[in-house]
Amino acid sequence: MTRPTRGALTGPAGTTHPGSPTHATRAPRAARRAGSAAAPGTAASALLVLALLAGCGGSPDQHSPSTTSSPSAESTGEPTTGSDTAGPPPAPTEDPTTSPSSDSSPASPSLVVHADVSSGVVVLDDETAGPGPETGEPATVSSVPDADTGAVLTLTLPDPQTSVSLDVPAAAGGAARSEADRSAAVTSADDRLVLGVSSPESTAPDGSHPPVRWSADDDGPRLVLDLGDVDPADFPLVVTTHLGASVVASTSWGEREGGRSLAVTPTDWGRVSGATGSVFAWADLLAADPTADTPGMEEQLQCHLLGAREKATWNLEPWRPAVSLVEYALARCNPT
Repeated sequence: MTRPTRGALTGPAGTTHPGSPTHATRAPRAARRAGSAAAPGTAASALLVLALLAGCGGSPDQHSPSTTSSPSAESTGEPTTGSDTAGPPPAPTEDPTTSPSSDSSPASPSLVVHADVSSGVVVLDDETAGPGPETGEPATVSSVPDADTGAVLTLTLPDPQTSVSLDVPAAAGGAARSEADRSAAVTSADDRLVLGVSSPESTAPDGSHPPVRWSADDDGPRLVLDLGDVDPADFPLVVTTHLGASVVASTSWGEREGGRSLAVTPTDWGRVSGATGSVFAWADLLAADPTADTPGMEEQLQCHLLGAREKATWNLEPWRPAVSLVEYALARCNPT
């Protein structure tokens, strides 16, 4: 039978424990525990408790673990620290946060490309997490600077489950957008172009070109590569994208065709920037030369973006008529 710590079963003064055996020889010790001023009822309770303790001095019940309780806080003035349990220790439990799950599937590989444009020149870096679960081969990335401030990014994706994102730290607080022609951009908080992305070109092992695109990430100013329309049989897939931070490389005023003319030299990315370039080209031009802001100049710029991208310079004349973009296109950008 369990032998509790002395005092652990003592109740309020005058209470008794029915059925408890008596043990007269322990009465003096009970009196000492109760104190010299104890009431007769308290002394009787102590006698009963001590008699119960004396009758429990045999071997403990094999079905009940032996416990040792700390003295109560009321009797010692110290906080109770609990009890120590004898017997076999409890079986260790596995931490669900660290133990591997038998049915867990391998994480999809991810590739994050970081674009640094703080210097005005696109510099790329990347980090890869995990091999492709289907092929065991990781995705790879390479980049080559273009002739001015941009870069050409090439991704080799061995697995359709690979997640690819393009991160632009300089655009913190900004947003991302994509256009109908699959070009895209990351912008600053005040809607200025931070990084432009041309429509990506993909090549499958059989030489075909499955449709891929850069899409805006809702969680921040970054782009994600959308491979949803690519058949798994088209992997490994090579994806090439031209990146740039501006459409306009330089401007220079001169005389042409009998009048004042502004020669605009586009960047390498500007020539392939697509609809994204059309969105940001005018702001780029005014940032390079505010004096270009005269009627008809924006339409001339847009006309060259649409139909004369490969010309060495785009010549814009402020003396040309201020007509619609359609009329400029019909006149091959040079109405009179």
